[in-house]
Amino acid sequence: MRRLVIAALLLPALATPAAAQYAIGPRDAQARRADSVFRAFDRTDVPGCALGVYQDGAVRYARGYGMASLEHGIPLTPRTVLDVGSISKQFTAMAMLLLVQEGKLSLDDPIRKLFPEMPPYADRVTWRRALSQTSGLRDLWTLWAQTGRTFAGDTVDALHIITRSAEPNYEPGARYLYTNSGWILAAQAVYRLTGQSLGQFAQARIFAPLGMRDTRYLVDRAAVIPHLAESYSVRGDAFRVQRNPYDGAITGAGGIHTTVEDFGRWLNNYDAAIVGGRAVLDTMTTATRLTDGTPAVSSPGMAYAIGVNVGTMRGVRVVSHGGSWGGFRGHFLRFPDQRMAVATFCNVANAGPDSLARKVAAVYLGDRMGPDTVGTWSDALAAAPRVTVPAAELRALAGVWRNVARGEVRRTRVAGDSLVSDGEAPVTYVPLGGNRFRSAGSAEVRFTGSGAGMRMVVRTPGDTVTFERAEAATPDAAALAEYAGDYRSDEVETTHTLRMEKGELVAYAGYRRLGVLEPSYRDGFTRGGSVIDMVRDAKGRISGFRVESGRVRGLRFTRVR
Repeated sequence: MRRLVIAALLLPALATPAAAQYAIGPRDAQARRADSVFRAFDRTDVPGCALGVYQDGAVRYARGYGMASLEHGIPLTPRTVLDVGSISKQFTAMAMLLLVQEGKLSLDDPIRKLFPEMPPYADRVTWRRALSQTSGLRDLWTLWAQTGRTFAGDTVDALHIITRSAEPNYEPGARYLYTNSGWILAAQAVYRLTGQSLGQFAQARIFAPLGMRDTRYLVDRAAVIPHLAESYSVRGDAFRVQRNPYDGAITGAGGIHTTVEDFGRWLNNYDAAIVGGRAVLDTMTTATRLTDGTPAVSSPGMAYAIGVNVGTMRGVRVVSHGGSWGGFRGHFLRFPDQRMAVATFCNVANAGPDSLARKVAAVYLGDRMGPDTVGTWSDALAAAPRVTVPAAELRALAGVWRNVARGEVRRTRVAGDSLVSDGEAPVTYVPLGGNRFRSAGSAEVRFTGSGAGMRMVVRTPGDTVTFERAEAATPDAAALAEYAGDYRSDEVETTHTLRMEKGELVAYAGYRRLGVLEPSYRDGFTRGGSVIDMVRDAKGRISGFRVESGRVRGLRFTRVR
C-alpha cells in the first residue's frame, strides 16, 4: 500500500468544536462532505469515531473525530487502536480457511470430529455451518447470562458452556441465527490443529504478511497497547467508561484491535489476494445456502457468507460486517466492483457506525448507486410532525405483542398523553397519525387491523418485524405465587429460584437477583430481554419453563421444588 502524507494538525486540548484533527490524504470536496457526516463527534468533549475511506488498495482519506480518551484529552486519529468486535470474525474465517487449504480440515467436517465432547447433534454441525451463522449453536454469552455468575473469561469455562449445550436452537442448516459459539470453537480448533493460539497463528500468517503492525488479538487485558482508545457508554447527559468485562483470552468471535489505517491493508487483501489466494477469498465472499437451497439471509438484501455479509446496497455489490464490544462500535462496507471501501470504528456505544458508513459511501459512490430509499424513508420519518391523538385511541393500542418465531414480546401502555413501550428502558412512541408512531433509533411503529386481530409492525432501516396481539394477563399476588419455586437447568448448571417479594415474582440465581418476571400473557413473562414461557404437566401443574432470549431458543428449566 502506498504511503500517504499525514497532516499532523494537533487538536487544541480544550477547543470545542474541533478545528482540525490528524488526517491522512487530501481534504478535497468529498472529504469535507465526509467530515460533515461526523459533525456531532467533531468536538473535544465527546468520544467519537475514526473514518477510513479506501480506493484501489490505498487509504484515500482517513480522519478521527472526537476523543480517544476524555480523561487524558487524547484525540482520535487514523492511528488510534480500537476494538472492532465481531468484525474480527473474518480474520478467524481466514485462519480456518488457510487450514482447509493445507488439508488440515474440511468445511464439511462435523465439528464433533475435533470436539468429541460435544453432544451427538454436533455431528450435524459442519464447520461451514459454524462459520456462516447457520449452525443452530446456542450463543455462549446468552447462555452465560442465564447463570447469574461472573464469567472469568477463561477458555476452559467458555468451552464447558458450549460443549454442555444440550440441543441446538434449530436443525443445523435450516435457518440463519447469529451466534458467537461457533467462532469460539474455531479459535480452539486452530489451537488443536496447530498448537498455536489464534492470535499467534494470525500474527504469523495474516498480520505480518500484510504489514498490519498495529493489529492484534487482545489476549491480556493488562497488556499495554500503544494508542488504545477508551470506550464509553452514555448515561443521561454524561459519558461513562464501559470496559470489556471479560478476559481477552476468549477470541474467535471478537478480540481484534486495529486502526482504520491498518484495516485498509486487510481490505486490500480482498483484491490483492496476498494471504489465502483467490480461491479462499471467493469462498469467504460467497453467500451460504441453507439446506433448502435458499441463501442464509441476514438482513434485507444481504446474506451471510463465511465471516462477512454479502449482497447489495442501493444496487451496488457490497461486502460488510459490524461489531460491538464494551462501548466500541464498528462497521465496514467494501464495494468490490468499484475497488472502494469505508470503515467507521467508534468508541461510544450510541455511535451508529453502520449508518455513518452508509452516508460516507454515498458521498463517494452516490452517483453510481440507485435511489436511497432507506435514507429517504428515514429522513421522512424523522421529519414527520407529531400529531395529537385522543387518549381513548391510544388505549386501544395498549397491550401485549408477541412474535413467536423470534421469541420476542413487547408491551405497550398509556402514560399521560403518550403511548409507551415497556422494557428495561421504556420508550415513548411519538404519534404521527393513522396509528403510526416514531420510536427511538429511527424506528417506525404501525398498528394494523383491529381488536384481537390487531398487529404491531416495527420497521427499522434494516428490518421489519410483525407482532401479533396476545391476550394480556394480570395475575394477582395469589396467582403469581403458583409459579414460585426452584427450577433447574443442567445445560447451564444453574438453578433459578422464583420467589414472591412485595407482590412481584422475582428470579434469583443463587444470591444474585436476576430481575422481576413481568406478566405478559397466560403463563408468559418477560425478564429483561428474555421471554419465559411456563410449562404445565398433564394435570395442569407448573412443571418448568422455557427461556427464549434472542440467540438462545427453548432453554429448558425443570421444576425441582
